[in-house]
Amino acid sequence: MKPSTTGYKTRVEILVEKGHEELIPEYLYGMTGSGFWIEERDGHTLLRCYPEHPETFLQCLHSSDLKMIEVKTEMEPDKDYSELTRLYFRAIRISDLVIRPPWSTKKGKGREIVIEPGMAFGTGRHESTRIMVKLMNQIDMKEKDVLDLGTGSGILALYARLLGARKITAVDNDIDAVLNMKKNLVLNEAGNVDAVCADLRDIRGTFDVVLANLDINTFARHSTKVADLVKKDGYIVVSGILGRDRKRLISLFPDSTLVAMEQKNAWRGFLFKREVPVS
Repeated sequence: MKPSTTGYKTRVEILVEKGHEELIPEYLYGMTGSGFWIEERDGHTLLRCYPEHPETFLQCLHSSDLKMIEVKTEMEPDKDYSELTRLYFRAIRISDLVIRPPWSTKKGKGREIVIEPGMAFGTGRHESTRIMVKLMNQIDMKEKDVLDLGTGSGILALYARLLGARKITAVDNDIDAVLNMKKNLVLNEAGNVDAVCADLRDIRGTFDVVLANLDINTFARHSTKVADLVKKDGYIVVSGILGRDRKRLISLFPDSTLVAMEQKNAWRGFLFKREVPVS
């Protein structure tokens, strides 16, 4: 398959069992450019995306653990992304949290975040995000300084705000994600959240809580840096880890105490309390 020509894109449609949309590997989101649209179809779930490099995307898709009923590809003229998003992105609920697009005016009970879907990873559908929300509820966030690493659309930073955090610094090394997040901060009137485009290695200071929904390779390279960003007796909330990497992830934080662990299907999340060795 040749890359999309000017004025056209390759549409990929993936039919899966209902509920399996939550099993989409996070790295596949990063290959789509504009995310996935999700549609209910005859008791199943249809995932639609427009990958920037279709051949590479399909190779990674077929080598993933996602169980698929059918995969179709088709060339089509470029469409208005915003119109597609309005058609396929619907409000979702995670525990007491409702995440809705700005064009949805239906109000639900509990806490609410408004998200303008864009190129950033994070509409709340992925299991790693759901795990993070559950673990964050186990921490007293009131008046805390929070760092959200790899913030994507800013959902976790905005949720920390709803939980009472005093100041949140939301960091991503993708400028598109940061620009998208800034729109979401305005939609949620989140004046106490700072959106920063930076590399993890360049972050300075310490925080009461560090949120890190990343991947095992990033933690393998930077776990010491992540731990050093946490104040004594502070917390690290980790997700984006597959079950097979559970022991490896725990071993990367030897100076922190594992307080809680959550799982949803193949994904795992961890809540650590930072312990500083006595010298």
